[in-house]
Amino acid sequence: MTAARAALEFRLPGEWWEVQLGSEAQAAESIRELVRREYGRRDDDAAIRAAHRRRLTDAAGRAISAGATQQHIALRLAARASLATTLIEYRPALPLGDRAEPALVAEQLVAGLFGGRAGTDSARLWSDFADDGGVAFEKGDSIVLRRSRLIASGSGRDEAEALQVDYWLTEPGRPAAVLVGLSTILVDAGPMMVELFDAIIAAAEWRSAGRAGDLRAELASG
Repeated sequence: MTAARAALEFRLPGEWWEVQLGSEAQAAESIRELVRREYGRRDDDAAIRAAHRRRLTDAAGRAISAGATQQHIALRLAARASLATTLIEYRPALPLGDRAEPALVAEQLVAGLFGGRAGTDSARLWSDFADDGGVAFEKGDSIVLRRSRLIASGSGRDEAEALQVDYWLTEPGRPAAVLVGLSTILVDAGPMMVELFDAIIAAAEWRSAGRAGDLRAELASG
């Protein structure tokens, strides 16, 4: 019998804002509240508020369209780093076979997502993954696959270069995986940000389906 899906809970450093992803309207209101909190209502800051609201609302809309299950925006990571870093979680349904061993699930991910072809031997799959900049490491009962790349963030006049780091985590007890994407416009601090993102993934905890949300309640209660 396949185990019930676990929930991935994050212990995020500093101060973060969780965007409500129930609908695009709910997400837009969550973003408006965030921007008001960070920049107030001064007329002098109206252009800044509008730019951040537009950029973040567009990002939340794209996340919802892609099936995101969590989105968190960093408010305080470093001096003047507000709204520069985002975490988005996805839980896609992928054809990863019927065996739940982490190594087998990870290999299916590599084969399906990173250019491997059916029939390619395991050593070649992992070699191709590493040659493409991929990194694999263990996290408890999971295996994590990490890839980094530079992307265009925003659109039009708001477009900027961003560092995107994707983590695929095999889900304990299931032939399934969770994708966690961490992105930042602090491209010049790339190595330091990847180290921080690795620490965020390392600190995340799998919770059984019956205990989903327990950690958030603990953190909220201090």
